[in-house]
Amino acid sequence: MSFLTPLFLLGLAALAIPVLVHLTQRERKSVVAFPSLMFLRKIPYESVQKRRIRDWLLLALRLAALALIVAAFARPFLRGSDVAAAVGGARDIVVLLDRSYSMGYGDMWSRAQRVAGEAIASATAADRVSVVLFADTAEVALRLTPDRSRAVAEINAAAPGPGGTKYGPALKLAGSLLAESMLPRREVIVVSDFQRGGWQPDDTLRLPGGTMISTAVVEGASGPSLALTPATLLRTRDAGQPERVTVTAGVLNRTAAAASAVPVQLEMDGRIVQTLTLNVAGNASATVTFAPVSIAATVTRATVRLGTDVPKGVSVQTGVAPVSSSIDALARDNVFNFVITPSAPVPVTVVTQGNRSEANLYLSGALAIGQAPRFETTLQSVEALAGDAAGRARLLILNDVAVPEATAAKLVTFVEGGGGLLMALGPRASWPAAREAWLPAVIAAPVDRTRGAPAKLSGMDYGHAVFEPFRAPRSGDFTTARFYSYRGLKAAAGATVLARFDTGEPALVEKAMGRGRVVMFASTFDLGWNDLALKPVFLPFIHQLGRHLSGFREQPAYLTIGEVLDINAAEVAAGATTTASRANLSRTVLTPSGQRRDLSASSVSSAAPDGPASSVPSAAPDNSVSALELTEQGFYEVRAAGREPGPVVVAAANVSLSESNLDRMDPKELVAGVTGNGVAGPAGAQDVLPDAAQELAQRVWWYLLFAGILLLIAETVLAQRLSRAAR
Repeated sequence: MSFLTPLFLLGLAALAIPVLVHLTQRERKSVVAFPSLMFLRKIPYESVQKRRIRDWLLLALRLAALALIVAAFARPFLRGSDVAAAVGGARDIVVLLDRSYSMGYGDMWSRAQRVAGEAIASATAADRVSVVLFADTAEVALRLTPDRSRAVAEINAAAPGPGGTKYGPALKLAGSLLAESMLPRREVIVVSDFQRGGWQPDDTLRLPGGTMISTAVVEGASGPSLALTPATLLRTRDAGQPERVTVTAGVLNRTAAAASAVPVQLEMDGRIVQTLTLNVAGNASATVTFAPVSIAATVTRATVRLGTDVPKGVSVQTGVAPVSSSIDALARDNVFNFVITPSAPVPVTVVTQGNRSEANLYLSGALAIGQAPRFETTLQSVEALAGDAAGRARLLILNDVAVPEATAAKLVTFVEGGGGLLMALGPRASWPAAREAWLPAVIAAPVDRTRGAPAKLSGMDYGHAVFEPFRAPRSGDFTTARFYSYRGLKAAAGATVLARFDTGEPALVEKAMGRGRVVMFASTFDLGWNDLALKPVFLPFIHQLGRHLSGFREQPAYLTIGEVLDINAAEVAAGATTTASRANLSRTVLTPSGQRRDLSASSVSSAAPDGPASSVPSAAPDNSVSALELTEQGFYEVRAAGREPGPVVVAAANVSLSESNLDRMDPKELVAGVTGNGVAGPAGAQDVLPDAAQELAQRVWWYLLFAGILLLIAETVLAQRLSRAAR
C-alpha cells in the first residue's frame, strides 16, 4: 500500500483524543437541598473509575473512524498490484465529430453518428470520453467522463450546421484536453468525410507525445450534388427611371451525372419573381440570367434557390436552405442570399472663392463621372459654410480659398464629427493663425518653379489607400505631371506625408482629427500651377481621395458564414450620420433563426476592418468599429436604438462554396501533420504508471471516506444509547 499524500498520515496523532476522553470520566453530582452547611465537613472526592476504560466498543468505533478519514486524505493506492495492472490500459479518448454542412450529404450524417457511437462503445469502464463537435470552429460537447451512454446521447442529439470544415481548431482543442491527462493512454478519434479543403498543414499543430490518433472515414453516400455560385448584379439606370438590376446565377454540378431541367428560382422580399430551368453537364457549370428588376426599396432581400419546394414550416423570407431536396442530396448550398440596395451617391461640397468656374472645371468633371461611389457635387461659397451647408456633406473640398475664423470653427466641428476635408492650396488659400496648429501642416509662401525645371511628384506612399491602386506597374505614373508653383508645407506632429516633390518638400499631407481626416494638397486642381489635371492619373486620384476622405466603403451584397459584419461601416453606407455618438448606441440583432439579441456598446465585439490602417474610414477610431460574427445562414437585421437610430442594416450570410466540394484527402496526411510520421502514435502503455494515474484510477480514498462517515454515524447512535442507559 502506498500513499499519494503521505503527510496527511500525521493526522493519526488525533487518535489519542478518543483515548483521553475515555480515560477521563465526568463526575456526576446529585444536588441535595440542605438548610446549612456550616456543621458539615468537606471530604475530598476521588473517582477511581476515571483511570480505566469501560466502553471498548465505542472507543474502537471512534478510533477506526478517525483512522479511515486520515487514510482517505492520504490518498492510498496499490502500486504494482493486480488492480494497477488492470487499469494500465485506461485511456482518455477524444472523439472529434465533423458537423460541417457537407456531412449532410445523403445519409452521411447518420453513418457518422453510428461510427462515432461504435468508437465510444469500445471504451472500457476505466476509460474517459470527451466529445468535440467541429466545423470551422470547435466546441466541447462533453468533457472527459466515464459515462459512455451520455457521450452517445450527445452525438445522437447533434446535427450538421452551416459551417465549413477546418481540422486545425478541433485538433488543437483535443490536444488541450489531453495535455493534462494522467491516464497511461491518450487517443484521438476523428470522424469525418475528410474533405481536402478542410486541412491546412501547420507545423505548430502537434498532439501531446504518445497520443494515438485514429481516423474513421465516413463514406458511401451518393446522389446528385448541385451548388449555387455567388450571384452577379448588373445595374442600369435610365434618365428619370429607377435603377434596374439584372441578376445572373451560376450552378455547379459536383458529380459526373448530368442534371436536366433544374429549376432555379429568384425571390425578392419573400415574393417569387421568376423561375427558370437549366441543364448542367456532369462536373460542369451553367448560368442563368433573370429579367431585369426595378429597385425602389432602400433594402431588398433577394434569394436564388435551386428547386421550387420550400419545406413545411420554413418561410421563404428567411433564406434558409431546405433540409432535403428532391434534386440534390446536399441541400445547404442550394440557396444563395444577397442584399440589393440602391446606389446612394456621396454628397460632396466644393467651396470656391468668388465666380471662378474655370478653377472647378477639372475637379467637378472628375467627381461627376465617379461610379464607385457616385459623387453628388454641390458648389458653395465660403460664406455659405457659416450656415448648415457643411452638415449636408460627407466631404468638403476647399479649392484655393481663404478661410475666415468663423468658417474655420465650423470646419473643425465638421471634421472632428466624422467628415472629410480636402484643401487645395493655391495662391488664394489661407487659414486663421489662431487655428494653425489644428492643420496637418503649416502653410508657407508659394514656391516658384517657372524658371528652370518644374517640380515633379515622388516618394508616394503606395501602401496608403489613396495610392494603393497605383501600386502595380503600368497602373499610373504621377512623375509625368509638372508643377510650376506650389505652397511650402511644414508637416505637423502626428501628420503623415503621403507624397513629396522631387525637392523633398511635402506635396500631400494627411492627419486624423477626431473621427475625421484632413488632407492638404500643396498645389491646385486646375491648370494654373500644374498640369496634373491633364494626366490619366488625375481621375482615379480624385476618386480615391473622395472615397478615402468621405469614409465610403462599399458594402458587399453578401457575406460568408464565419465572416464579420462591420456594423458602423454598414450604417454609414446605408446613410447614417457619421457622428461619434453612434459608437455608443445599443443595437438589437434579429438572427435568421428568429432569435433576438440585444447588443450594448460594451458587448459588441470590436474588430478592425480588413486592409491597412490608413484605409480605415474616417468615421471610426480603432476601438469603436462594432463587429458581428455571422454564424447562421440567411438574413441578419440590425437596428440601433436612440434618438437618431439611423437606418436598418440587413446582411445576407451564405455557406462557404468550398465546402460543397466533396473531394477527399488521404487521412494519413492529417495523421502525418499532427504526429510527424504519418502513422498512429504508440499506445502509450507504460511499464511503471505514475502514482497519480494509479491513484486516480483506483479511487480507494472515496471508499475509505465513506466507511469513516458510516462509523461516525454508528458511534453517534451507540453513544446516545449508552448515555441513556447510564442515567
